[in-house]
Amino acid sequence: MANSLIGKLVADKYRVERLIRESDSGDLYEGRHEISGAPATLRIFPQALAMDSRGSERFLEQARKSAAIDHPNILQTTDFGTDSRGIVYAVHEPFSLTTVADLKKGGGEIGQVRALDITRQVAAVATVAHARGSIHARLTPREIFVDATPDGDQVKVLGFGADSIWVPQDADQKYLAPEQQSEFAIADERSDIYSLGLILSEMLTGDTTVESLDAKNAELNPKILPILASATDRSREDRYQTMADFLKDLERVLAKVGGKKAAAAHAGIWKTAAVVFIGIAFLGGVLIYGTMGKKTDPTTELIADVESLPVQPISGATGIQEDTLVKMVGDVESGLMDNTNMAVPPGTLPGGDGYNAWSGSGAPPIGAPAPLAGEMLPQVAIPGGQTVTIDPTRPSQFMPQEGGVILVPIPSNSAPESSTAPATKAGATVGTIPSATPKQMATPAPRPNRSDRTAKPTPAPKPTTVVPNEN
Repeated sequence: MANSLIGKLVADKYRVERLIRESDSGDLYEGRHEISGAPATLRIFPQALAMDSRGSERFLEQARKSAAIDHPNILQTTDFGTDSRGIVYAVHEPFSLTTVADLKKGGGEIGQVRALDITRQVAAVATVAHARGSIHARLTPREIFVDATPDGDQVKVLGFGADSIWVPQDADQKYLAPEQQSEFAIADERSDIYSLGLILSEMLTGDTTVESLDAKNAELNPKILPILASATDRSREDRYQTMADFLKDLERVLAKVGGKKAAAAHAGIWKTAAVVFIGIAFLGGVLIYGTMGKKTDPTTELIADVESLPVQPISGATGIQEDTLVKMVGDVESGLMDNTNMAVPPGTLPGGDGYNAWSGSGAPPIGAPAPLAGEMLPQVAIPGGQTVTIDPTRPSQFMPQEGGVILVPIPSNSAPESSTAPATKAGATVGTIPSATPKQMATPAPRPNRSDRTAKPTPAPKPTTVVPNEN
């Protein structure tokens, strides 16, 4: 079934050339870009399983997570998707097709230095993937590709970004963690640690059981045994809790047993860190010396420009605005002083006009409030001038007697006709003013009816003038 795609074009740009292996998680092919001719590694989800949309979505999600991981030890994902024919695919960089499983074929063993170095590279990329929330969940020797170079082995891992609760039917149960083989299977970061520990044990002894290490105890470094025991504990609470801790111990042991090349690689990291630290310290010292040696004292070194001019306004100063403000303040202050009672001399009557309403009889007029008990009436000198005395026994021309008429102003349109009374001579007795009889209002004429309005008035006959005849 998988061979049916050989020679076919996927996504109209990748030509399938050779089947590498079949798997429920994706068949692996060698391929080539149709236009550029560049080699590529194709992973295609089996068409029989693609009938279930959940499987296709799981495959594409894993490809998406894998493409987000940037590390030299991961098989980079360069493209993925679904083509027009419904083929679900992912494209990876071309790489050596030799896996760790191929290195063990024939029961051969891998030396401890090489095994530790391969495991270290897998742990390095797993640390980065776990930090991004991606796990492998089914790490096996078939997922680890090794390219032997003059500078050492270059490792690439395929399959990061898998579902934590899904286990393929063709998964190798031998490398699965105990929690993945239970009824409610679920994987996490510690499951990858368990699988990688078993792979290291198999590379060292040819067997995945840690107990087999006892027979190789004389040949292996004693530091390796506690590392493997902690990585492959059946209880995940007793294992390494992070892949970073596992990686740290692997690097420490590899530096001791790896010979000159491994020791140089391990020491090179510290040398690089030391050079960087020394460089930062030197740069910091230069900056501190530069700032300390060039201090300036503004009071002694800053010299004013003798030819400088003060900032001038756009228009020349006239003083008009300032003078106006001063006058306004003076007016306000004088008005306040005029309205205050603090500077009123004693004996001054309120109101400021000198009029004494109680002068004459010495008693307050009718309606004025009586003075309080013991209160002295103010004595104010009456200003000189003409004095007019009104006889209280005679009626005032301004106050008519009882029964008289009080003149009240009324609107001009209804004012009654009045006769001008002759002026009274001096010393004459003012008589009683007769009562005025109100004028009768004319009764309005009745309004004509509608029939009267429509009837036209008959014009009066014109008078005829008779001219006498001269004859």
